[in-house]
Amino acid sequence: MLLSMSRLSSSSYEDQISFLGRWLNEHIQDAQNTLQKPILVGEFGVSTKSFGSNLEPRERFYNTVYSAIYSSASGGGAAVGGLFWQLLAQGMDSFRDGYEVILDENPSTAALISQESQKLNRIRKMYARLKNIEKWNKAREIRSSQRHGGSDSRN
Repeated sequence: MLLSMSRLSSSSYEDQISFLGRWLNEHIQDAQNTLQKPILVGEFGVSTKSFGSNLEPRERFYNTVYSAIYSSASGGGAAVGGLFWQLLAQGMDSFRDGYEVILDENPSTAALISQESQKLNRIRKMYARLKNIEKWNKAREIRSSQRHGGSDSRN
């Protein structure tokens, strides 16, 4: 899924963000209810060429995407993560296309990405614990039924 502000209509930024939220939620719901498959939002971003040195529009865009992912993931929904376009390191200037994020140059964007990654990681850990609890409970039930003669192999 390639998602870019340049792909949205030429309406106001507020309208674009509103459209983005609805569009994401519809696709996440389709993945969950119709396809019954996970969805990874990939290659999303906003070109700094559109807004110059003002990073607020990009961060709002990222926040909208990450909020939709988190909302779905925290409820056990289909959204499983997101990959923004594109992470570069210092010295990779020949790859700059306006969509690049260089963490050292964009500390507020780096903080937003870090926060969202940590939130999704906490959800991952929570579901891993729940899965382990289910396994432990099944194992306990099996051991209990074996102790109480529920599976006597001599019969």
